[in-house]
Amino acid sequence: NTLSNPKIEITLEKMIGSKHMLMPKEGWQVYSSAQDADGRCICTVVAPEQNLCSRDAKGRQLRQLLEKVQNMSQSIEVLNLRTQRDFQYIMRMESQIKGLRSKFRQIESDRKTVIIKGSPLAKQERETQFDYSN
Repeated sequence: NTLSNPKIEITLEKMIGSKHMLMPKEGWQVYSSAQDADGRCICTVVAPEQNLCSRDAKGRQLRQLLEKVQNMSQSIEVLNLRTQRDFQYIMRMESQIKGLRSKFRQIESDRKTVIIKGSPLAKQERETQFDYSN
């Protein structure tokens, strides 16, 4: 399938058994291409050579659009890196919180064990805690 326009041509070509990129027509350059898992070319995007349409309004629009796409790609990459960093931070915090939770449970368990065993100190604390005569 080929979508044609004087300024940009997108060629989608299934090339079974071929690992070669399509060669653009004269005056065009390969802008981008995609390959399947086996390395076969499945999509080639060609655009006019850069100096071919330098004064053309649509050529300028195309370059501006390309610049916007590149800026968006950079922004997405920055956001991806930030997200990865934040996710790693959250994972570390989650691990630390689990460790603290475990320590608190152990402390609570130890406290209950001491009270249950009826240590003299705990017994005295219980007696003085409820003694309102003083």
